[in-house]
Amino acid sequence: MDDQLKTFIAVADNHSFNKAASQLFISAPAVIKQINTLEKNIKVTLFNRTHSGVTLTKAGKSFYQDAIKLLDAYNQSINRAQEMTEKQTIKIGAGPLATGTETNNIWIEIGKKNPDLTFQFIPCACSLGDFNKFLGGIGNIFDLVSSIYDENLLREYNLQALELDITPLKLSIPITHPLIKKDQLSLSDLNNQTIVLPQKDKFACFDKAREFLQQNPTITIQDVPGLNMNVLNQCATNNWLLCSAEDWQAAHPLLQAKTVNWTCSAPFGIVYSKNPSPIIREVINFLEKRGTNAHD
Repeated sequence: MDDQLKTFIAVADNHSFNKAASQLFISAPAVIKQINTLEKNIKVTLFNRTHSGVTLTKAGKSFYQDAIKLLDAYNQSINRAQEMTEKQTIKIGAGPLATGTETNNIWIEIGKKNPDLTFQFIPCACSLGDFNKFLGGIGNIFDLVSSIYDENLLREYNLQALELDITPLKLSIPITHPLIKKDQLSLSDLNNQTIVLPQKDKFACFDKAREFLQQNPTITIQDVPGLNMNVLNQCATNNWLLCSAEDWQAAHPLLQAKTVNWTCSAPFGIVYSKNPSPIIREVINFLEKRGTNAHD
């Protein structure tokens, strides 16, 4: 039933079976099947289905409010039960753009100090991908994720972050590109290049990079809704340059990050819910004692 409630809430929030499926990392038919089963079990039609999307019925709106409370109570019950068991599991959002060498070492260190703690790594959309999928999943699909972040987005999604580092922004270049031979890039080196950036006003750090690049009128900026493996493949295929974080060094084997003579950087750390479970709070406290700084 908890899976059906999660699916119901995701569909209601996204007004779409397909978008809910993408958020939950399952197929659209599986989402539809779960909703149909839920409606059959409770003998209530929860959604109005149209070609333009789905909306909640009057009964669905009432059920939505209760579903959130039920799911919250369910999760709290699990947290309390896990506290009574010998093994506790932390679900970590993982992906090529949601990781870093620093955090990989942290999980190893925490695991050694807490042998009763286990980690489950769950594939997730990267921090610069579909923001609803990524940020909405924290505290729901997974407990925390390591990523660059933006203070405005943390406030918008009621999240907080523990800063581990300030990571420089770089330009990732296809290994067949002529600029691959350079150790550091200047603005003039980028003449007539196409550079991929997330859409404006999503991340302050990338907006700063955009302002720097716009000083060279020969540069073409290719806006993308977010950064994922498909975008990285396009960069490698089209010989585009990608504005990226230093921690994404291993994100794509055919792209290599190069330093740029700018001052663009981004905070990198652990992003987690403002209402973390006791075990997550324990992990954050451990990291704070290592000398990191919390931000919310």
